[in-house]
Amino acid sequence: MKAAVVTRPGTVQVREVPDLRPGPGDVLIRVTSAGVCGTDVHIVTGHHVQATLPLVPGHEIAGHVEFVGDGVRDLAVGQAVAVDPVIACGVCHFCRRGLRNHCLRFEAIGVTQPGGFARYVIAPAANTYPVGDMPLDQAVFAEPLGCIVWGLKRLDPPLASTALLFGAGPIGLLLLQGLLARGVARVTVVDPVERRLEIARQLGAGLTLTPGGELNGTLRDAAPYGFEVVAEATGNPAVVEGMLAYAAPGGKILIFGVSPEAARVAVSPYDVYAKDLSIIGSFSLAGTFSEALTLLAAGRVKTAPLVSHRLPLEGLAEFLTRDRRAAREDSIKVLIDPGA
Repeated sequence: MKAAVVTRPGTVQVREVPDLRPGPGDVLIRVTSAGVCGTDVHIVTGHHVQATLPLVPGHEIAGHVEFVGDGVRDLAVGQAVAVDPVIACGVCHFCRRGLRNHCLRFEAIGVTQPGGFARYVIAPAANTYPVGDMPLDQAVFAEPLGCIVWGLKRLDPPLASTALLFGAGPIGLLLLQGLLARGVARVTVVDPVERRLEIARQLGAGLTLTPGGELNGTLRDAAPYGFEVVAEATGNPAVVEGMLAYAAPGGKILIFGVSPEAARVAVSPYDVYAKDLSIIGSFSLAGTFSEALTLLAAGRVKTAPLVSHRLPLEGLAEFLTRDRRAAREDSIKVLIDPGA
């Protein structure tokens, strides 16, 4: 079968690889839609600590069941499905505490196992969710939205609060909608790309701003006492370092973006103490895939405005290895159809 393989840092090859054979309890899925994520870029550049090359990446996956392994009872050939990539043992210390994203035997499709940038992928039946008649280009967002749902559970934003969000990429635009769905009254969004801010406004942002000299003054005018929620979806340590200054007393700060592992920021412990601030991290998703699908099915989270490109596998290699600044300027969410 055809697959996109990261052979070494900076190199992606589309080539024939051996056909997959699902074992007991597994299903073989014909991939129709696979989303490109920042994690895939980290894998390609060799900066993902859990990925071992060569690897077929792709952890945002939707398609149709092609074959079911022995013991699979609730899935049928031809069924439309989406895949939760997090494979947890279910019995370790963290799994028993509901933190399957921190499983001591953590595996992830597209990160530690072959992923969805291929014609077919294998997934455990327990990780394979029927999506009914939901379009697969919509269902493929269940994985990133599941991460958003997990982050919002950890954040628990106050009802009718105000929020400041840095970053209007695909994750930021999902987080914007998630904050509004959780009852945040007004979200101000900051991003350097006007096209992304335009979409943020379409999706409900109350105020959109670009970084620059007037930003601090405008934010003070918008929230004289600070924001009750300050969140980032940039992975930029400089953004993280500045977040505390915008938080109101009692405020909550969500670090959602993936900064470089070696990055360090200067934070004032006194400010955290004196302003009763909470700093919250959020990693992956933990049993929130079904909730994400429910939000998508109910139309509470829109995905169509986020999709900027649909590419075949051959286009993936070029996209993943191109200049990241240029990619950020002209793309938002890129979906791959391995069968195209």
